[in-house]
Amino acid sequence: MTTAHLRCGDDLREKLPAAGWQGEYLAFADPVCQGPVGADGLMAYLGIRARFVAAHYRADLQEVRLRLGAEYMALNGLDRFERVILWFEHDLWDQAALIRVLSLLAGRRGLDGRLFLVPADGRRGFAELPRDELAALEPAALTLRQAEAGAEAWDAFADDDPRALDALWRRASALPHLAQALRRHLQDLPWTTDGLSLTERNLLRAVAAGAAGAAAALAAMTAADPVFPPTDLIVLDHRARLSEGPKRLLERGDAWRLTPRGVAVLAGEERHVPSPHFQAGVTVGPKAPWRWDPRFGGVIAR
Repeated sequence: MTTAHLRCGDDLREKLPAAGWQGEYLAFADPVCQGPVGADGLMAYLGIRARFVAAHYRADLQEVRLRLGAEYMALNGLDRFERVILWFEHDLWDQAALIRVLSLLAGRRGLDGRLFLVPADGRRGFAELPRDELAALEPAALTLRQAEAGAEAWDAFADDDPRALDALWRRASALPHLAQALRRHLQDLPWTTDGLSLTERNLLRAVAAGAAGAAAALAAMTAADPVFPPTDLIVLDHRARLSEGPKRLLERGDAWRLTPRGVAVLAGEERHVPSPHFQAGVTVGPKAPWRWDPRFGGVIAR
């Protein structure tokens, strides 16, 4: 039986064969939980994503375009396999990638009965599992309801109005880890309490607790946030953003320290004004209307 293993990254490329999983490994590395995703048409979408990924990863734009194009083209060729196994975990990074993939695969007749989803335990990544546990996993056939749930979630994820996504995560989903991931995504909108996103607040807390570099901040933020453990580049991007301008919250230079304003914002005594950026389909910035209100746990328009 011809098999493809679809994974959002390369971390299982060597581990799967070592655990006895045979087949072709296909990486889908578009980090859709970061940066803009709103665009009409796949070519326009790939252009937006390539520019973001190249800037985010300090990579060559043309090389990024080629890789993203190849990965999306590979999705069009999945019907040549008798079985396609989807390796996506519980966290926001994987769940966002999963709904992007399902938005493109849902309704593809050539894939009827060929898609299988590996169950995640909601705590550990697949790459953390011992070889015998990885070998013993049993993929379950992806149901029509699950494919449709992914496609619906992607439409809301890419929308410039986050209220549909806010309503979606509150409903029961055929995808077991999707609701908490979508909720965590929305928590990176500015909060009504202090203007910080949850990731920004986690970074400030890590630095306030003594994290004196990217590695220490990453470890602290990962321990604090199992639904969205950041990468080192996410940490550095947020640090750079919070170190900009006269109202910066973190000191510039090599020292990892809060400014007096950063101390005040973290204490809830002052309010952070977010710089312009994209949170999936939503525009975030000083005049953008959307906020996360922790009092009732949802999105509001100010």
